[in-house]
Amino acid sequence: MDKESRGQHFLLSAKLRDFTLWHAANLTEEEAFWKFVDFRWGCREQVICPSCGGIGSPFARMTRKQLRCRHCDHHFSPFVNSPFADRKMEFKKLLMALCLYVGSAKGVPALQMCRLLDMQDKTATVLTGKLRECLIHEMDTDILTGVIEIDGGHFCGKPRKGRIRFKTRSEDVAAALDAKLKGEPIKRKPRSKAEARNWARRKLKRLVMVLRQIHPEKGNGATRTRVAIAYTENERVATRLARILVEPGSTIMTDENAAYNVLSSWYDHHTVEHSVEFSTVDGVNENQAESFFSRMRRAEYGVFHGYRPKYLMDYAQEFAWREDVRRATELDKLNDLTKRMFDSGTSHWWRGYWQGHHRQGEFPVQT
Repeated sequence: MDKESRGQHFLLSAKLRDFTLWHAANLTEEEAFWKFVDFRWGCREQVICPSCGGIGSPFARMTRKQLRCRHCDHHFSPFVNSPFADRKMEFKKLLMALCLYVGSAKGVPALQMCRLLDMQDKTATVLTGKLRECLIHEMDTDILTGVIEIDGGHFCGKPRKGRIRFKTRSEDVAAALDAKLKGEPIKRKPRSKAEARNWARRKLKRLVMVLRQIHPEKGNGATRTRVAIAYTENERVATRLARILVEPGSTIMTDENAAYNVLSSWYDHHTVEHSVEFSTVDGVNENQAESFFSRMRRAEYGVFHGYRPKYLMDYAQEFAWREDVRRATELDKLNDLTKRMFDSGTSHWWRGYWQGHHRQGEFPVQT
């Protein structure tokens, strides 16, 4: 098949780029203001007053960048009762930041955002944190149906190599084996400071569990993604997640881990042995779950340079959202993100972050 008959991939076409960072940069401050009005209420004639609940076309006070209700004369911003209600940033710069966040395939670090958009690193850190908070509060809660892939991947707590590499000597191995055969205690080398630090770092290791619903048509990948954080990949975690998130009777595909064997009691469970093959002749595989971890690990090493256990759920949910909207246009992604942003209400985790008001605890699966 020649190139002309194949056609262009959608992700490379101009249809995808219907509203990019370039479009946002060419808007005026007033145009960006009305763009957020359209994002929130759909059109300028259906604006809802947060004070009296009146619906209509409000007056615009462009000198104050606010709207005035025709019924009660209440002044309000398009960001009222949203995570950015207390923002000091210009509407145009915030719109550019959202376009940059949406257009990044594997996320955008705060340091890169502050350099590209000329803002403080503290501002970019809180901005991206608020967006991830919105994605968590407004995550998809509908139950998964059809064919589901389940897998777990370890993040955080990676041990670091020491300054000096010690090789195991053959005489030490022979002495240890001889002591074991005689029932004597094995003489071990004293643990170095690097090894002690690595044992402490292993306590930070967490497991990201991903459940992906596969599209019924072959070649379309996954359509919906759910994530959760756990300490270990055991039977209790797998059972609790599946019973809560997956409809009974659905088809579940996992690897050969024994933690998933119990799922056969409620679901049509199939496994693939990765030590032998990536996919069985019947099409049983975990390719979509593995692709999720592939992108998340690339972002861990190449974009964010590491995750912290406290905020691991934030990053996992961000990539779940990116996977679900990867085939949408840039404007559709922006509409979806702003809808979640306006529906989530004011921020509770990042408001006053640099004044010491930090979120407490993690989000592990309760077993």
